Amino acid sequence: MIILALDTASAATSVALVDGDRILGSERHVDARRHAELLAPMIAAVVAGCTVDAVVCGVGPGPYTGLRVGVATAQSLGLAWGVPVVGICSLDAIAYAARAAGVTGEFIAAIDARRSEVYWARYGEHRLAGPFVNRPDGLDPQVLALPWLGVGTAPQYPDATALAQLAMPLLLAEVPLGERITDLATHGTDDSATAKQLGLQQLLPPYPLYVRKPDAVAGVKP
Repeated sequence: MIILALDTASAATSVALVDGDRILGSERHVDARRHAELLAPMIAAVVAGCTVDAVVCGVGPGPYTGLRVGVATAQSLGLAWGVPVVGICSLDAIAYAARAAGVTGEFIAAIDARRSEVYWARYGEHRLAGPFVNRPDGLDPQVLALPWLGVGTAPQYPDATALAQLAMPLLLAEVPLGERITDLATHGTDDSATAKQLGLQQLLPPYPLYVRKPDAVAGVKP
C-alpha cells in the first residue's frame, strides 16, 4: 500500500510517500505562514507520478489556518484520485517518532499553540490523555516534570513519515474510523471535552481537530 501523508498542524509543512517500510520520498519546510504556498509543489515533487492508495493527514490540534490547508488538500486529493482519506492526531505523530528514536517511559508531546499556549497530550506506549490546550504555567507540576517533546526539543514538529507509518498497519487491518465525525469537525473547548470524546482513537476522519475555544461565536457581539 502506497500512502501519501501530509501535515500542516505546526510551523512545518511535511509531506511523505511511503510504501510499507520504504520511504519513497519526503520533504519538509518550516515556515508558519507559507503552508498554502508550499504544500502543493511539495506533494507534486514527492508523488512524482506514483499511484497513491490512500491519503493520511495530520488533523491537529494546530493553528486554524495552517491546519485547514492540509486537511482540505487531503480531502481534495482523495476525491480526485478516488482513494480513502484518513486523519491522525498530529501529536500522535510526534509521539510515534519519539518512540522510534528510543524514547521510553511517559512523556508529553506538544505543538506551539501561540498566545503563550501549547497543544499537548500525555503518552506512554499510547496516548494516555489529551489533546489539550493550556498555558504551561497553569499545568500540574507533575505534568511539567515529565519530558516534553515537540516544543524546542526533537522531534520538534509532526512528521508526515511518522503519520504514514502510524496509519499503515491500521489501514491494512481495516481498523474503523473513529466515530462522532461532526463533533471532531467543530471547535472543542479547553475543559477536556475534546479529549474525552477522542479517547484513545488513532484513526480519525479527515476533519480538523480543534481544542481551543473559538474566537468568534454566532450571535455574540464583540
